[in-house]
Amino acid sequence: MSALPFLLLWALPQAWGTSGVPQGPFLFRCAQTSSFASSRQSRTDVSVWLGELQTHSWSNDSDFVRPLKPWSRGTFSDQQWEMLMHTFRVYRSSFTRDITEFAKMLQVAYPIELQLSAGCEIHPGNTSENFLHVAYEGREVVSFQETSWKAAPEAPDWINVAITVLNQDQETRETVQWLLNDTCPQFASGLLEAGKSELEKQ
Repeated sequence: MSALPFLLLWALPQAWGTSGVPQGPFLFRCAQTSSFASSRQSRTDVSVWLGELQTHSWSNDSDFVRPLKPWSRGTFSDQQWEMLMHTFRVYRSSFTRDITEFAKMLQVAYPIELQLSAGCEIHPGNTSENFLHVAYEGREVVSFQETSWKAAPEAPDWINVAITVLNQDQETRETVQWLLNDTCPQFASGLLEAGKSELEKQ
């Protein structure tokens, strides 16, 4: 089992601060809903938000994330964007496979409903705070804090087994750290810069 919730491996500029970004704070978040009717039938839909504006959508029926604004690519080059799209497709396939394997290993009954919220809040001065929370049937069960996965206080007992497996994967934990600490503020900052005119009207 890869236990790999994220595999975003594309090159991004290291400097994400810019004087052209509107003053925050601005919340950038990805909201994912996944439904598993059985081990062979599942659906995952994702929406992406910058503050109260939805910037992207990704239907289970499509292989592509759909930009909803002219500036939804932020400051990404065409090459970076295409690599990002490929990475998201790999992520969705890996996520679906891993959840199915966890359900089998932990004997979790279907149907399974999961909600994931991940992103970062951009503050004035180019600082940010990140978050990643996973809910099972509407109740938070897992979060990523600093360098590892943590079970929520009222999570089912089987979540602790899943946490142990996830935390054994050092490469994945390092990737998640990089995504939350570096990639998220870089991409969100690019959106703020590219969408400055519309955002200032909000």
